[in-house]
Amino acid sequence: MRIPPKFKGCLTGVTVLAVVFILFGAFFVINETEQGVILQMGKPVRVIVGNRTPEEIAELELWITENAPGVKLSVGAGLYFKIPFLQQLHVFDDRILEYDDDPSDVVTRDKKHLQVDCYARWRIQNPLLFLQSVQSVYAASSRLDDVIYSVLRQEIGQSDLIQIVRNSNDPIGMNEYVRLVNNVTYSDTTDVGILMTESGEVIEVVRMIRVPAGQGREAMLERVTDATRVMTAQYGIYVLDVRIKRADLPLANQQAVFTRMQAERNRISTRYRAEGHRMAQTILAETNLRVDSISSLAERSALLIRGTADSTAASIYAEAYESHPDFYRFMQSLETLDNIMDANDEMVLSTTGIFQYFATPPGSMR
Repeated sequence: MRIPPKFKGCLTGVTVLAVVFILFGAFFVINETEQGVILQMGKPVRVIVGNRTPEEIAELELWITENAPGVKLSVGAGLYFKIPFLQQLHVFDDRILEYDDDPSDVVTRDKKHLQVDCYARWRIQNPLLFLQSVQSVYAASSRLDDVIYSVLRQEIGQSDLIQIVRNSNDPIGMNEYVRLVNNVTYSDTTDVGILMTESGEVIEVVRMIRVPAGQGREAMLERVTDATRVMTAQYGIYVLDVRIKRADLPLANQQAVFTRMQAERNRISTRYRAEGHRMAQTILAETNLRVDSISSLAERSALLIRGTADSTAASIYAEAYESHPDFYRFMQSLETLDNIMDANDEMVLSTTGIFQYFATPPGSMR
C-alpha cells in the first residue's frame, strides 16, 4: 500500500517535530549558579550539585547512601540527560541566599524591651532533602523565620542589654577625659561623682557593668548561628551567618533614654570644664609665682647694683671734694639756690655771709 505524497510529507513533519521535542526535553543545562534533582514517577533518581569541597561531597554521599539508596550524585555544571515525560527536573539556586524579615519585640534578661531586626545568609546544601522537606525558597524563608527568631529570642533573654550592644569594657565616650585626668578608677558601685583627695588630685568613681568573658554581641551571634545551623540541617539548609541589623528601644522609651544620655553628656562636659578650670588656675598660680620670683630677683639685683653704684659715686665725690673744698662749697651754694629760688625770684646779696664766695675772686677765700 502506497502512502500518498501529501500524507507522507505530513508524517515526516510530525516525526521531525517529535524528535525535536524529545531531544529538547531530554537534554538540559545546569549552570554554575544552579543545582537540581531529577524525579522519576515522584521518586528521586539523580541529584546534581554545584562545586563542593571534598568534605561536603563525602557528607552528601553518605547521606544519600543512608536515606536515598540508588540515587546518583553528579557534581558541577554542564549538559545532562533525562527521560522525557517520565522524569521531571527541579532546579534550585546554588548561590548564597538572603533572609531578612520584619523586626520583632524581644525582652532582655534585665527586663529591657528591644525591637530587634536581624538578617541571615544561607544556602541550599542538600537539594534532595530541601525538596523533600520545604520544596521552595519561600517555604524555607518561613521555616528560617521561626528558627532564627526563636533561637535569637532565647539568647537575648539570657543576656543583659550591655552584652547585646557591646563586646568590650572600654568606657564609652570617656577616652579623652581619661587621658586628661589620668586618674580615673572604676568600681561596680552606684556611686558616681568626682572626689577630691587631700593632695588635690581629682579621682572619678565611674559605675561600669563588666561584660563577662565569652559574652558580648559577637559571642552571642556566634551561638545563634551555630544553634540555627544545627536546627536547619534537617531541611537541607546551611546557615552561614546570623547578624543583628538593628536593636532599637521602643518609641515610648526612646525619649527618656535620649534625655538620660543628654544628661550624662552634660555631666561629662561639666567635668571637662571643671578640670580645665582647675588646671588653668594651677598654671596661672605657677606662672604668677614664677613672675614674682623673677621680679624679686631682678629688683634685688637692681638694688645691689644701685647700692654699689651709689657707694662708688659717693666715694668718687668724697675724693673729689677733699681735693677741691672750694669747689665743693661752690656746688653746695648752687644746689641751695636751686632749691630755694624760682625763676621769677630776686635776691639781694651782701659781700659777706654764706654767699660771700660769689663776691670773692676764685681761689682767694679760705
